[in-house]
Amino acid sequence: MKQRKIHFIEAAMKYRQVTLVSAALLLILGLYALINMPRSENPKIDMPVAMVYAFYPGADELQMEKQVTQKIEQYLFSFEEIDKKKTTSQTRDGQVFITVHMNTQVKDRKKFWNTLQHGLNTNMQQVLPRGVIGPVVNSNFGDVTAQIITVSSPQRSYAEIERYLDKIEDELKIIPEVSK
Repeated sequence: MKQRKIHFIEAAMKYRQVTLVSAALLLILGLYALINMPRSENPKIDMPVAMVYAFYPGADELQMEKQVTQKIEQYLFSFEEIDKKKTTSQTRDGQVFITVHMNTQVKDRKKFWNTLQHGLNTNMQQVLPRGVIGPVVNSNFGDVTAQIITVSSPQRSYAEIERYLDKIEDELKIIPEVSK
C-alpha cells in the first residue's frame, strides 16, 4: 500500500476554512500586540555596566596602578554583585578607567550603582593618596541623545556667530529635557 504525503500548500487549499481562520487569528493577534506595545522615543535602558574612573595628576602609570587602581579594584571586588571575570581596568599616567560589569541577578541596578558611588565617596577618601580626583561611577550610558545644530550666516563674522551660539547653548541648558 502506497501512502501519499500531503504537502502544506495542498492542505491549505483543501482545508480553506482552517487557513482563513488561522490567518484572521494571526492578524487579530498582531493588531492587538501593535496597539498594546509600549512606546517611547528614548526608552530608559538600565545597563548592567558602569565606568569607574579616577584621576591623579602627576602620577605615572606604576604609581597609579599601585596607589589607586589596586585599591579601587579591591573595594569593588568586595561586592558580590560585581562580576570579577568581566570587569576590566585600564591604567595610564594619572588616570584609571575601570569597566565594571554587574551580575545579572541584581534587581535594582540604579540603587546598586548609587550605593557603590556613596561607598567610594566615603571609604576611598581615607585610602587613596591626596590629590586623587574621584573615583566617580558613571552608569548613565543610555540616557543621552545627540543632536547636531549648525548655524551659518553670509553677513555675520565667526565671532558674532560664536556669541550667538553661546546664547543658544545657555538657553538650551535651561530646558530640563535638553540640559544634559
